[in-house]
Amino acid sequence: MYYSLGDLNNFDKLDFVMQIKRKSGKQAAIHFCDCMTLILNKAEHSDYFDEMNDELTWSRIAVEHDGTPTLFCGSFSTKTFYIYTIKGNKVKREIKQLGNN
Repeated sequence: MYYSLGDLNNFDKLDFVMQIKRKSGKQAAIHFCDCMTLILNKAEHSDYFDEMNDELTWSRIAVEHDGTPTLFCGSFSTKTFYIYTIKGNKVKREIKQLGNN
């Protein structure tokens, strides 16, 4: 499942989790919430997601059938692409610099 996060101010978190529950089950929804809590805790104590402070950013979430999220974020102004993944109880951020075309 893929979800685009357009305007976070209007993002309905509960509806989002309920969509996961309907499509993949209660355990997947719980796992998703646990993973997102792990990501938020990591972001609170690091520079993770600082790219979202830029006005020209975008984000997308891919959710595996078991509820594991992969977050994709990008900054148009810095031409940088970020991939956040979960492996076990660890959050990994991969940074890709896009070339000039």
